[in-house]
Amino acid sequence: MPTPESEQFKAQKPTVAPTFNGVDYDDTKAFKAAEDSLIREQWVGAMMTRLVGEELNKCYVREGVNHLENCGHLRERYLQLLKTNKIKGTKFLQQNYVDQKEQDLDRAAKVHTSDKIAKMNHGRFSSALRRSQPVLRQFSTTTPFRYAEPKLSTPVTAPGEALKDTPVPRSQCVAGTVLTGLNYTKGGQDPVAKHDDEYPEWLWNCLDVLKKDADAADAEAGDEFSKSKKQRKLAAKRQKAHEAKLLAEGNLEALAPKVPIQHQSINILGEENKGVDHNVEAAQKREELKRAMRKERKAKIKETNYLKSM
Repeated sequence: MPTPESEQFKAQKPTVAPTFNGVDYDDTKAFKAAEDSLIREQWVGAMMTRLVGEELNKCYVREGVNHLENCGHLRERYLQLLKTNKIKGTKFLQQNYVDQKEQDLDRAAKVHTSDKIAKMNHGRFSSALRRSQPVLRQFSTTTPFRYAEPKLSTPVTAPGEALKDTPVPRSQCVAGTVLTGLNYTKGGQDPVAKHDDEYPEWLWNCLDVLKKDADAADAEAGDEFSKSKKQRKLAAKRQKAHEAKLLAEGNLEALAPKVPIQHQSINILGEENKGVDHNVEAAQKREELKRAMRKERKAKIKETNYLKSM
């Protein structure tokens, strides 16, 4: 059974009470002594909780099924130590052992000392800065457009002729823009954007083909037995739409459950005194059955090996 403190530890026990009540915060020595006493008190409580917990575990192992009868006193003491040494709240509340937390006190404890000093000196420094700063005057000027093209005084179209529609630019880069970072040759220069007419026509539609392929791949995506929940939902959604389509067409045979060939209980083709076509069809059926059984055995072996390795 562990003891609270050893004789050597008792000799070093401070005489100051473990609390900050009545301590002058300007007195550094008194404040440090109270803080050391508090830390020592908390450390002793934590160590006692740990020692009693270890004794309780040893008692459980030693007594076995009789631990409820023979380890009850240790369990009660361990629970009591857990309750008394439970640390909660801010550091200020831990040191003062306040049970009921006050919001103002908790908020004040979380404010750092430097923030308090800055708040106290805010008015003094702000007024001094306002006096020392010169008065700034704002000026606004308008710069004429020196390089703007002059407006034409004569019309550019003949009388009765409609204005030509300006083509909408297809590229986001203006002609002459340096495409920085697209050069992949050593010592080469970055490419420069050209006019839209200088690019081939197929270049503007190449992304549409990729988008169609991506949509087709998304339509065919989905696995009923995938690990991904998203893939399983896609497969279930596609299967539900397919069944609804078959039901609307009236094809009830397609909705019937399909039994794998290796689980069917029907006779395979192949009889004596039959034609060549009959024997060829029977050989194909036997080969199909052999491949299905082999595939099932491989999957079973793989599953067994995986479960053994876990």
